[in-house]
Amino acid sequence: MVNEMRVRFGRLGSPEDELPTPRDLYDAIDDTFRTRDDGAIVVEGEAPIPLDEKGMDPYYSNEHGDHSFCQFTYVAEKENSATVRDGNEVKVAKDEQPATLSVFYFRNGQFAYEPTVGLVKHWVPQFIRSRTGSDVDDSFFEFSQKTMWEFYDDSDEITLFKFGSVDEEFDGSTSFAQALNELTETVSSLEFSGGNPPEDLKGLELLDEAAEKMHIHRLKGKKDDGFTTQILATGMKQVKWKESDWPAEEKQERQAEIIYQKIAPYLRKFE
Repeated sequence: MVNEMRVRFGRLGSPEDELPTPRDLYDAIDDTFRTRDDGAIVVEGEAPIPLDEKGMDPYYSNEHGDHSFCQFTYVAEKENSATVRDGNEVKVAKDEQPATLSVFYFRNGQFAYEPTVGLVKHWVPQFIRSRTGSDVDDSFFEFSQKTMWEFYDDSDEITLFKFGSVDEEFDGSTSFAQALNELTETVSSLEFSGGNPPEDLKGLELLDEAAEKMHIHRLKGKKDDGFTTQILATGMKQVKWKESDWPAEEKQERQAEIIYQKIAPYLRKFE
């Protein structure tokens, strides 16, 4: 079976000697719900709704130097509550489906997690700080255009390509090149898809040129592992892996280590 997840990357701030260690976090996760400090104000003028969160099932790996990590499952009640009718009254009801996602926290302060609808992105680093008693800031990464171009160049095939103009024109006098030049003057971005079933777009002269000249927003491509994955310049990366028939007692450890191997090259791009 093939599993997949989208990953968002960030870092807890400096000074480095004040960063919690993955072991600190591992020891602090106790599968207990606690109320987050900041609730959600759903109706203007009403008191915030208390929202609970917890960490569970931690796994600690001390074999990767600065990227030694604590991986755990984060569970949080979500902010996007709604107003519902209760007889003649309108009351606030919480979203009863909590966000449940996988989180990695690394020795150098980097973190990576699975973004989920209804989850405020700062909740994960806030949780790490609250459980470890640290008081450092957090920030989130976006991929450089060099990283986006490298994904394009390294892929064996590209089946989706979204780019925007950076005030350069396509070379050539073909009607297609002229049309693209006109479009980039009036629209913020263009997206090309290989269709269904997908055809390889890589090697088309105009798209190779676009990869070099334009601002790349999003790519979908296949590399030598055989999986088609996506990358977004906003800092999101999709990873896929095949789950083998592991013994139940090894499943979390094996899966965490495989996901780490998938995201490690991107963590190094932010160092």
